[in-house]
Amino acid sequence: MLVSKLYRPKSIEYYHFLKLQRRNFSFQPVFESLNHASEILIQLHADSMLPWWIFIPLTTFTMRTCFTLPIAIYQRHGLRKQNELRPIIQATTPVLRAKLASIAQTEQLKNSKNKNKNKNKNSLNNILNNEKATLTADKIMILSTKEKYKRQKLLFKKYNCQTWKLMLLPAIQIPLWISFSYMFRIITGWTDLTKNSAIDMSLTNETFLHLNNLSISDPYFILPITLGIVSLCNAEWNFKTADLMQLTTRGKKNTLRPTAFDVIITLSRSSLIFLTAISTQAPAALVIYWISSNSYSLIQNILMDKFLPLRYTPYERFTSSEKVPSDAKPLMKY
Repeated sequence: MLVSKLYRPKSIEYYHFLKLQRRNFSFQPVFESLNHASEILIQLHADSMLPWWIFIPLTTFTMRTCFTLPIAIYQRHGLRKQNELRPIIQATTPVLRAKLASIAQTEQLKNSKNKNKNKNKNSLNNILNNEKATLTADKIMILSTKEKYKRQKLLFKKYNCQTWKLMLLPAIQIPLWISFSYMFRIITGWTDLTKNSAIDMSLTNETFLHLNNLSISDPYFILPITLGIVSLCNAEWNFKTADLMQLTTRGKKNTLRPTAFDVIITLSRSSLIFLTAISTQAPAALVIYWISSNSYSLIQNILMDKFLPLRYTPYERFTSSEKVPSDAKPLMKY
């Protein structure tokens, strides 16, 4: 018996209800919040009675000290713990490879002895034993690497220094830098997103070095060049720190092949050139903020490496040659 079903078309109100249920994502609330924050900055500047070229670095240093410095210290302690645990993890790699090679050799001997007995058997145990017996050098390398990273993850979790925690600082610092850059764009009027934003007229009347107006770009490119130098020093300091961490006990790198870190270094240097080019057209007040932020990062990194150094092998960055006697001889010769 055939049963026919009648489908009534859904009403227009139903489709209108579904349309209302859809979520609309917009950045307009974020822009409005930043507009209000820029007004608060203007009011704070008026109450402080400080010139903009002092108020901007002071605000930057205060903001970085309150928000990013505690996270940077916490992250540095995590990195120090990881560097203390890495020798333990690296020591397990040859043990794992030797263990896998021993298992493969044992299974090969068993298969050679029991080849005639288990010739017609295709049990699951025989299949597993055959897989163990066919472990090649490449398979042993892959399996040992997987096991090493698995144990590394468990060890980092045990000592509360997981790798994902290293992303906390950039996850907060980058949005904060973008937000303050946008706020100073609003204050200086260097934006098309907020056409009716008020510009603080004190920017046009203040003098700083060779500039008589902080709301326009530097015609002599002194501030952009300063920004490029400070940013490059900060980046190269971080790259040097990472290179020292990659040295072996013989003072050489683990590998001479280009790594993902080398790609990041190249991209970072390219981004610094792009930022310097933008600063030639940006208002002077905004460039002062960028210089202040990069200067704080450079000072922070230098002090971190001085008082909370990472494990540098075989040399430390701040080790002075005067501490070593002239007649000292190395314990081992390579």
